[in-house]
Amino acid sequence: MKRQIVPGKMKKYAVSVLCALTIFSVVQTFPAMAAPAGKTVTVVNRQMISPLYLQSTGWEPEVKQSINDFLKLYGKKSANYKAANRPYAVFDFDNTTSVMDVEEQLMIWQLDHLAFAIAPNQMMKVLQTGIPAEKLSLTYGADDGEGRQVRIQDGIRDASAAYRVLYKQGLVTPQGKEFSAAVKNSLEFKEFTAKMRWLYDAIGETMDASVSYPWVTYWYTGMTPKQVYQLAYRCDSWYGDPAKGQTWSKGSYQSPVELKSQAGSVSVSYKLGITVTPEIKELYNVLNENGIDTWIDSASPLDVVRAAVDYFQIPGVDGIVGMTNQKDQQGRYINAYDYQLHAQTQGVGKSQTIDSVIAPRYKGQGPVFAAMDSQGDFNFCTEYKNTKAVLVLNRKRTDDAALCAGIAVWQKKKGISLAEANKNGDTLYLLQGRNENTGTLWPDDKTLLLGKKDKVYLSDKAQKAIQELDTGKSIAEVLKENTKLKDYQGYKTR
Repeated sequence: MKRQIVPGKMKKYAVSVLCALTIFSVVQTFPAMAAPAGKTVTVVNRQMISPLYLQSTGWEPEVKQSINDFLKLYGKKSANYKAANRPYAVFDFDNTTSVMDVEEQLMIWQLDHLAFAIAPNQMMKVLQTGIPAEKLSLTYGADDGEGRQVRIQDGIRDASAAYRVLYKQGLVTPQGKEFSAAVKNSLEFKEFTAKMRWLYDAIGETMDASVSYPWVTYWYTGMTPKQVYQLAYRCDSWYGDPAKGQTWSKGSYQSPVELKSQAGSVSVSYKLGITVTPEIKELYNVLNENGIDTWIDSASPLDVVRAAVDYFQIPGVDGIVGMTNQKDQQGRYINAYDYQLHAQTQGVGKSQTIDSVIAPRYKGQGPVFAAMDSQGDFNFCTEYKNTKAVLVLNRKRTDDAALCAGIAVWQKKKGISLAEANKNGDTLYLLQGRNENTGTLWPDDKTLLLGKKDKVYLSDKAQKAIQELDTGKSIAEVLKENTKLKDYQGYKTR
């Protein structure tokens, strides 16, 4: 069927949606939903006169210079700029636009406030959604200091049983509640929170991303998009506030040994703190000031990202695509991904969603600029022919993001400029470090990971990429020969 796009430029910000009745891809403008009391949502927060180039001293110097070169070469001041078909940038969100992961932080908020809308007799079914039957018997470590392995199915049974008790006690609500220490120390509360967060790690570590990424979105089953948005906004207003929950530390859950259960006691740790740095907001702003649209392509749920864009006041976001589930007749999410809308926005699905949702608005062209941090961004940050520069947030990854980090360091070592890389038909990769103990970017390409005292740089996989480039292999060859993906389409093939 013919693809239909609503005319008119999206104003800050718009969200891509698919009309399930007509199966047409439609881009629709969404006004910001009402914020909780005491906080006003302002999506755009620009000065009267915005600079055209990066000025912050928090950038790694060569990253800053290269991005400013990019803006001069491809922004609206360039002789080759085409206002009738604006170039655009695509950003990952978690750990790229933000420091830390907004969805993972919302999980902790949900659990601590028992913010769920799932009927107790449906919880086990919801938690099993999308998991192949034969994989329910897979095991993952209990992290109890004894090396004990726990079956995923047993964890699901235990979480469901504890949820029934908490629900019957009237503690579970869609919006969540504040609880006394007595409630939080109850056996069922500790059992439910620990087993649910343990399941997230267990499923993520033992199963394909196509199973684990949508799995956590099913926690919103029974909620409306507005309820999810408001829940996420409240979470951001706590963990994004240094006077409240933005502690840049780690917390933990442990299920009680004294409670009889299928899985026994498990423990799991999690991170506390979320932010969007001034440097990243500056980047969004200067891209827009230079006539380059900015999109977010996130593996987090759409409503969760929308809330973060609003709370952290990220300027100039033109559109967001993210994980989105189907809804029932009352407009509430169900535990089924909406593939009629677009592919899962993780891995190659991010590229597929760019192709089906974003690129048609730009006469089929891919992003001219991209930003990434991990495996889920590898496809869209390497596959597009007209991508000129890619920002890589350094987390010393061992997955395919390490290849991009290695390329960045090699290009920097060789003194390859943006113009030179582009003339040779290559993308210029730029490695930016950060300090996770303070939630800040800094003028270094090394990173201080949360809770650590020493900076980290490159994994063995990244070092191998540098060595192969030194022998004369092309970027395309290094990516193709070292990717973990079996069906990788290839460098600059879209």
